[in-house]
Amino acid sequence: MYDMVIDVDQYHAFVPHCTASRVRERRDDGSMLADLVIAYKFLRETYRSEIVLDQAPLRVTVNQDRGPFRHLFNQWQFIDTDSGSDVIFELQFEFAVPLLRKIIAPMMTRVVERFIEAFEARARELYGAAHDQG
Repeated sequence: MYDMVIDVDQYHAFVPHCTASRVRERRDDGSMLADLVIAYKFLRETYRSEIVLDQAPLRVTVNQDRGPFRHLFNQWQFIDTDSGSDVIFELQFEFAVPLLRKIIAPMMTRVVERFIEAFEARARELYGAAHDQG
């Protein structure tokens, strides 16, 4: 699951509304800079994130480097269990542009649900349905 989450170059293939994804830089400390292009109807936004990869505990932390958010924090944490692993996902964001906040805010709950569903579907595709514990 960790490998799937850090494979940012493939996000455009399965993340809803992501039309392009590319790791721009892989740093010696294990972090990376990545660009995502998100498009929905008439909106199209590109943002760059700094992605920090931690091994102990196993987690991926994402902060916006440049883009449409006043604040963006996203973290995945992977905890081994007897039956596989639990994935804890946290997402906090606020759009910098008031118009974007007004237009997008009412639909963000559903957008985030679709984002999570896309990662769950990708995990089933890569690792099989037996690994989907809900």
